[in-house]
Amino acid sequence: MRLGYVRTRKPGNANPIALGIIFAIAGGGIFFLFALPPLQYSAASRSWPTVPGTITRSEVKVLRSDGNTHYNTDIAYSYSVGGKEYSSSGITIGDSPLDNNVTKAKRLQSEYSVGKDVTVFYDPELPESAVLQPGSKAGDYMLAGIAMIFILVGLISVLQGIKARRRDVKAENVSL
Repeated sequence: MRLGYVRTRKPGNANPIALGIIFAIAGGGIFFLFALPPLQYSAASRSWPTVPGTITRSEVKVLRSDGNTHYNTDIAYSYSVGGKEYSSSGITIGDSPLDNNVTKAKRLQSEYSVGKDVTVFYDPELPESAVLQPGSKAGDYMLAGIAMIFILVGLISVLQGIKARRRDVKAENVSL
């Protein structure tokens, strides 16, 4: 069985329906396998139980690479769950991104200075996983957005291919 019809089987003529299906499936796979689980986990962090904690380290790390300077805030804290001591460095769910703006890093460092008492949100199923700021952040939606663009482009391509096919069939019937 061949995909497409005679015109699309010629070199250089792609079948928009097949390409659209491939794009939509790829976008759906990216969304459901890579974008949705972290979004669900970060959303769930809003309802995690809390315990008091104390900031044990608060530094701004400077990273230089290929002539660019990036800043990363390195904050650690200790907390206790069920009588067991834990330490973590998670401010939000996921890795803290590198930033070119030293002001943001310094602001975060001053917000979480060494010795400061903080509220720690911890995963009840995995108490060593904790954050100071629960929930999703804007950057968490980037991969989901890219996946949705793939799905949308795929669906538009499928619809355009169906329209073109109907137009060709209609033209064929008129010429008979």
